Amino acid sequence: MPSQQNWIDNLSPFEQELAQNLPLRRDMVTLLTYLRDHRVIGTQASGNLPLKAIREVTAGFVHPPVLDSTIGEHTHHLRSEDDVWPLLFIHLLANYGSLLEGGRSRRWLMTNEGERFLEYPPGTQIAFLTSIWWKKMDWVIAFPYEGLSKGLPPRFKDTTRIYLQELPVETRIPVDEFADELIARTGLTWRAEVESAQTILRRAIYRMVVYVLDYFGMAEIKYRDDKHAAIVSNFTMTVFGRKLLDGME
Repeated sequence: MPSQQNWIDNLSPFEQELAQNLPLRRDMVTLLTYLRDHRVIGTQASGNLPLKAIREVTAGFVHPPVLDSTIGEHTHHLRSEDDVWPLLFIHLLANYGSLLEGGRSRRWLMTNEGERFLEYPPGTQIAFLTSIWWKKMDWVIAFPYEGLSKGLPPRFKDTTRIYLQELPVETRIPVDEFADELIARTGLTWRAEVESAQTILRRAIYRMVVYVLDYFGMAEIKYRDDKHAAIVSNFTMTVFGRKLLDGME
């Protein structure tokens, strides 16, 4: 676990409370402690958590996701962890951060690194998880569509970080304008030439960047007034998020 003492020292009491209460951090603690205290064997096909564990873990999340849905006479039942993005994202963070070990037909166990993670203050936990997302994980995980199957352009993450650090804090940023500028700066392209390519790329930026910034408390997103879909209108970079970006090693 890297030292983040400067990051901790620069947090105001309000920001320390924000780190303490951040759902991402609390949900990670829920997952780790559950796997520490229960015998959970990864599925034979993929190594994912079995359905019983999915239901019990997510029931303890700050915002438990809907696992079964009914439309008319048809009920869609939970099939796998891949259907539950809030859990899958947390689980992937834990895997890439070496907080857990396990897999196909193997028991999922918390590692020594995971035990140390639980002992660190909330601000250090958030800094660690942010560093894992930024440095180790493939962001295409958040938008796993064929058009991005060849991966992201070189230095996509670095360019994104630089652009975010240029943005004023606590100022509303129109999300479409942000996405278009980031697409232009990074050279992000959609593999197939279709009329809707720019719209698809915007969605990729929303999923890979804007929504994830919100998960980490680095941004606050505002939705359009739409009764049928949660569509982002704009977002605001927080002082907390700027400090986290600036302090990233």
